[in-house]
Amino acid sequence: MITMSEIARLTGVSQPTVSRVLNGNASVNPEVAKKVLACAKEHNYQPNMIAKSLNGSNTHLLAAIVPDIANPFFADLIKIIEREAGKEGYSVLIFNSDYKAEKEQMYLGLLQQYRVDGLLVVPVHVTEEALKPFKQLMIPWIIMTNRAENADSVYISHRKSSHLVAEHMLEIQAEKFLFIGDKKDKKFIGFEEELRRKGIDTKSYLRVFWEQDRTKTLELMIEYIRETSGKIGIYAYNDMQAFVVMNALMRAGIAIPEKVALVGFDNTFIANSVVPGITSINQPLDKMGSFAVQRLIVQINQKKRLKMKHSEFAANLIIRASSKE
Repeated sequence: MITMSEIARLTGVSQPTVSRVLNGNASVNPEVAKKVLACAKEHNYQPNMIAKSLNGSNTHLLAAIVPDIANPFFADLIKIIEREAGKEGYSVLIFNSDYKAEKEQMYLGLLQQYRVDGLLVVPVHVTEEALKPFKQLMIPWIIMTNRAENADSVYISHRKSSHLVAEHMLEIQAEKFLFIGDKKDKKFIGFEEELRRKGIDTKSYLRVFWEQDRTKTLELMIEYIRETSGKIGIYAYNDMQAFVVMNALMRAGIAIPEKVALVGFDNTFIANSVVPGITSINQPLDKMGSFAVQRLIVQINQKKRLKMKHSEFAANLIIRASSKE
């Protein structure tokens, strides 16, 4: 790959002049600039971004850390981030934390080595303690899909979105309710909250299934459904889990949606591709991704953090055959 000094030699101009041309300095003689740019294009010159960053210039690199790149929701989010960053001349380094805080911490160290200009992250945890390492970064950073009290956040409310799920299940006359996920999840908290607000005795009619052994979770769920009369509404914490639940129900010969109505979260391609289609909470990823990238780049260009902002977007429920007779 050609260097600035080689371009200078080939064009017969000084290296400082080549540097000024390639960095967009308009003071260089137009004929000289034309010759330098033609040589750079012919030899496919690529700037040394690390060297530029050492001189105080931006690398035009962003980083994105997500917990599970295999999850279609996060894959879609990465696509949107890359697309929006590309419009502004930025490339994106992608890191997958596997929901492991130690991997997340390791990547924060790598960001300093790569000298990225900014970070978009879906953190493993959003507690004050978990976010301390992020606050030590010397670059702007924004949390996506979750709200953190003392950090820039772009998100939907999982709690309020889950109110929509509870309302839908009551509208289709579900009599008992299951949540597949962690009781600490805001999705469960919002789901239970709305059921109780609508007069449901959640201690009697709402159950949570979430064993460390996922096979055991499904076995206990199927056993409960077989022993329980009336229509049951199942809320899974994401579409991938909803798909797993649906397969288990179908293998067990349990009718969907006649006996069991099923709802997922994220509205990924899975929800729309399987038969029956899975009802799911839809997050406006395009709007969220575009907003987050633009806000991050503004902070990068101003070389300072903006006033902290919690940017909440509205979700909606996409109703499909898994819960609609």
